[in-house]
Amino acid sequence: MSIRPHHEAVPAELEMQKDPVMSWVLKPRALNIVWGNDPRYWKMPVGKEDPAELLQVCWLEVTGSINDPQMVKGKTYEISFEVEMKEDAFGWNGSSVFMLAKAGKRGTYKGQKITLSDNKDGNRKRITIDKRFEVQNDNHDNTLYFGLYEVWSGRWKGGLLIYQAKVSQTSSNHN
Repeated sequence: MSIRPHHEAVPAELEMQKDPVMSWVLKPRALNIVWGNDPRYWKMPVGKEDPAELLQVCWLEVTGSINDPQMVKGKTYEISFEVEMKEDAFGWNGSSVFMLAKAGKRGTYKGQKITLSDNKDGNRKRITIDKRFEVQNDNHDNTLYFGLYEVWSGRWKGGLLIYQAKVSQTSSNHN
């Protein structure tokens, strides 16, 4: 029996928090990571607080989703990732990472380019999409889909640490 090369999210690794606002925290094992099960490309965390470490890939795709009945129609949500670039990170110059998200299967992806190459200081950084996502609840689809992508350059890159992704309810409704 062969091992699947991609890491599939482990739902038990998803944590819900209610203070100060409703939020869902996805540690690395709660995310889908393309090539995440291949030790040539990723070092998956051992402990709950350890990051996933990108060793080398030319196709970066880290995705997650939240489908929880406590997500309320009409409320808006912010999506963020907590990441760090190691000092020896490589392949990021001239390669923008896209952070994309959508509400519901029929939703339209929104997102933005993020430059990680300037952050090789060994400090964690919280990156967010400037847009907020409203749950539509059409056909009972409360799911928010989101991810980090760099699949277009074809360049090998490494040295990215991913600590967590977070979806938080916001107090205002603006997109």
